[in-house]
Amino acid sequence: KISNLDCEIKTNAKNFVFYDGIFNSDIMIIGEAPGYEEDKLGKPFVGTAGKKLDEMINSIGLDRKNNVYITNIIPWRPPNNRTPTDKEIDFFLPYVEKHISIINPKILLLFGNVASKSILNLKEGITKNHGKWFNYKNPFLKKNIFTTCIFHPSYLLRSPNKKKIAWEDLKKVKEKIINLKVTI
Repeated sequence: KISNLDCEIKTNAKNFVFYDGIFNSDIMIIGEAPGYEEDKLGKPFVGTAGKKLDEMINSIGLDRKNNVYITNIIPWRPPNNRTPTDKEIDFFLPYVEKHISIINPKILLLFGNVASKSILNLKEGITKNHGKWFNYKNPFLKKNIFTTCIFHPSYLLRSPNKKKIAWEDLKKVKEKIINLKVTI
């Protein structure tokens, strides 16, 4: 069903940006929404923030071509690259939850405030919740998914003093991968 909201958010977008990576991955990454480069190429995390994301995940043995699946909360670039509204997030959240259930990951990595607050229904932001493990209960699956929040790569580009914190969080992800015997 197409809604006014659906049409409104994609007014200036060039492409529907759905995913990148491997369908049968045990690790799923969710970000906020496409930026300019993502909209242009039709794939998530391909601009400057995407290069930073690749550096981050590569540092713990992950790679979008081999062992992760990447998507966003919103599939179209919001006008003027603004943060998605609560109404937009609420509209797309059931689709994202279904998307998660189809990929059925063992580990879910939420990059940034929008993804973290949306998926986990958190009141506090990522500065309070990064690096913690949550048991996310997807409404379409009969299992919990180990989920953690990590600073968004674009935030780290603006705030390089937070890179050490992000590195500590990524080390926790690597530890979880090892403990769960996740195939990477």
